[in-house]
Amino acid sequence: MHRRHFVHITGASLLAANLGAQAQNPAMSLVFMLDFTPHGLHAPYFLAQQKGWFKEAGLNVTIQDGKGSVSVIQLAGAGKIDVGHAALGAMAIAQSKGVPVKAVSSILRLNPVGVLFSKGAGFKRPADFKGKELIYTASSLESPFVDSFLAAGQLKRGDVKLLATDLPSKISLYLSGKGDAVVAPIPYMMAILPGKRDSDSLRFTDFGMPMLDYGMVASEDTIKAKPQALAAFNKVVARAFAYVLDKHLDEGVQAIIDARPEVRLDKDVLAAQFRAYAQYIFSPDTQGKPVGTISAKDFEDTASTLKKFELIPAATKAGDFYTLAFNPI
Repeated sequence: MHRRHFVHITGASLLAANLGAQAQNPAMSLVFMLDFTPHGLHAPYFLAQQKGWFKEAGLNVTIQDGKGSVSVIQLAGAGKIDVGHAALGAMAIAQSKGVPVKAVSSILRLNPVGVLFSKGAGFKRPADFKGKELIYTASSLESPFVDSFLAAGQLKRGDVKLLATDLPSKISLYLSGKGDAVVAPIPYMMAILPGKRDSDSLRFTDFGMPMLDYGMVASEDTIKAKPQALAAFNKVVARAFAYVLDKHLDEGVQAIIDARPEVRLDKDVLAAQFRAYAQYIFSPDTQGKPVGTISAKDFEDTASTLKKFELIPAATKAGDFYTLAFNPI
């Protein structure tokens, strides 16, 4: 064998070995939990895994399905997972109650929760719902904000008919034609409603309730133990979002289906979910910045909203909820 050819092969083998060693390094291994079973917003994560971008960054990432933001946050705080995809408002509330977690990135910078109602119903403002029936989930993070939405129209709970139920029942009831409106994440619902109950919506954020939504959370111990891994993870996630947003949504959706064939997900619904959520990715303070970038101002707005409803102590500092160390710049 020619010496130059031998050196080339040896160099490539060493590089592969080094990357493999990195991936096996516990400090570069991450257990990443989603908020729920896969939905459209998860497309970039599965695409990054499928294309080997995590491995290219020296990471060994295991993706697990979650059972809601609150559960993900608790598991992260207990060190059962390394990083979790969860609602940052819920994270702030948990931290204020002693759960040792922080946001390490921010994915959805605008609050997507609101009120959905049959298309053409003509609701334009909160006051229009007087005497109407609203379906909602009492145990969810959206519940406390129902009062503020109504107050924006000088209404109280007694001025409307509130039907409390769990998330699956809420969706099925609304799809069956029950209720005049439903309180829920607008992008998620808009993706499954067409042809079943075409709807319009009003966003809570447009009525004095600005708040961050999905982002990545990790425990303080993980932040200290795996800073290199978290930084690399956020850079890959930013790259994957940029790729999917740049006319590669079909690839991202297919990556989810390939990874979870047993769930029998609908490709069109997944794509519709991502497109709906994409409208909430950037806030005025993060336009033009990589997806995942944390904005101090956005967290100040979130903290102010949570304090307004006494969900966190008035003395809480917004800066305690996040670290800027892993912004994918």
